[in-house]
Amino acid sequence: MFGDVKENWAWLLAVGIFFIALGIGALLLLPIVTALTAVIFGAFAIAAGIFELYDAIAHEKGWISRVSNAFLAILYILFGVLAFYNPLMAAAAITLAMAATFIVIGIVRMYIAFQNRDNFPHWEWGALLGVITIILGSLLVAGWPEVSVWFLGLYVAIDLIMNGTLLVYLALAAKNYA
Repeated sequence: MFGDVKENWAWLLAVGIFFIALGIGALLLLPIVTALTAVIFGAFAIAAGIFELYDAIAHEKGWISRVSNAFLAILYILFGVLAFYNPLMAAAAITLAMAATFIVIGIVRMYIAFQNRDNFPHWEWGALLGVITIILGSLLVAGWPEVSVWFLGLYVAIDLIMNGTLLVYLALAAKNYA
């Protein structure tokens, strides 16, 4: 059932504890983690833009959307450079985009829940998740741009803590299974 995990549960436990510690550290340094997240996102945007620009120039001869593709590549690169130059402005843009995404996801989750209310028991939980997601997105919009200083860092910190907790539980389950 657990494969190699049952033999290496201690390593998995150590990784889980390390992730939890990183997440707690991130909670103590939210603005720094937010800025670093924006810079890393910017590095990915620059890399994607360079490859897309190369593709538009070198491989898309005769393609009607070649200029549009090159324009998008330049936008990626410009956003990436902006993220390096001003990580907090980039964090503000990313936070606003995430807020809008949360609102749309919440609406879709509610739609799916109501669409399936006759087919699934407890469909209300899906609708509630949609409402909570809409509220999260709305709170981000209402607090924008101030929340941008800490939101991405909080998102990363929570993800690290949750992932670490999952790994700890998986390691302990594998140990007890062995």
